[in-house]
Amino acid sequence: MDILTSPRLLRRLTIANLVANMVIIWTGALVRLTGSGLACSTWPECEPGSYVPTPEQGLHTYIEFGNRLLTFVLAGIALATAIVAWRAFRRGTAPLRLFELAIGVGLGIIAQAVIGGVSVRTQLDPWVVGLHMVASVALILITLEMVRLAHGWEPTLASGPLYALTRLTVLLGMVVVALGVVVTGSGPHSGDGAATRNGFDPEFTSKIHAWAVWVLIALTLIGLFLAWSNARLRNAWLVLLATELLQGVIGYVQYFLHLPMLLVLGHMIGTTLFVVALGHVWNSTTHVGARTPLPA
Repeated sequence: MDILTSPRLLRRLTIANLVANMVIIWTGALVRLTGSGLACSTWPECEPGSYVPTPEQGLHTYIEFGNRLLTFVLAGIALATAIVAWRAFRRGTAPLRLFELAIGVGLGIIAQAVIGGVSVRTQLDPWVVGLHMVASVALILITLEMVRLAHGWEPTLASGPLYALTRLTVLLGMVVVALGVVVTGSGPHSGDGAATRNGFDPEFTSKIHAWAVWVLIALTLIGLFLAWSNARLRNAWLVLLATELLQGVIGYVQYFLHLPMLLVLGHMIGTTLFVVALGHVWNSTTHVGARTPLPA
């Protein structure tokens, strides 16, 4: 078999897409937490007249520039996946949708680069930076669907109440992530001392975020109860609950310790794990043969 139509290669590439789109959130958080967000003062250039850092610039510039370079890595992985997925489709070993999603991821990465550039040119406007995060979450969900398709994992038929609860839980999970973005936009880690905040009270937004998480945990416990008789669905809900509890513990500890950098970074890593767990619950569940892609 041609190596470019190898199912193993395609599976590995889809996993690489998922991991890479998680990692760039982590490095983006590192840029923000180290105050390196405007270390390159413009975009697409780093400094006027230079696309790369100059020797006299410091560590913050290389942190910011390194995050920019990751965009090319993500784009390269997406392109390779699209090529292999197309050849596999032509050979009849992969669905056309996998190729379409790979193209969508590639276009999404380009859009992400533009959003990142706008954020620099708007002095890290918190709403633009928040959009950057939302787009990354969407890309994680799309790449997770690519992993499912490449591995041939079919969803499990669930009861009507469990399927409806799955949809509600995923919706609330996305709301929780959005509220987290608002909390971040009101907090102290702006990415640069010159950046503005969104004007919301950090304590109030943090409490709303926490209340939403408690409701989400309650829904997850109900979902776990309804899914308990099916091993696959039970495991998916258990993983989701574990990520929620982990995020809850880190969130409360970082709040009471006044947002130390390492805990905030851990919370961002946990967010990506939570999004993957949430998407996996969605992908694992269907009802009466229905199959609706997770909206991204």
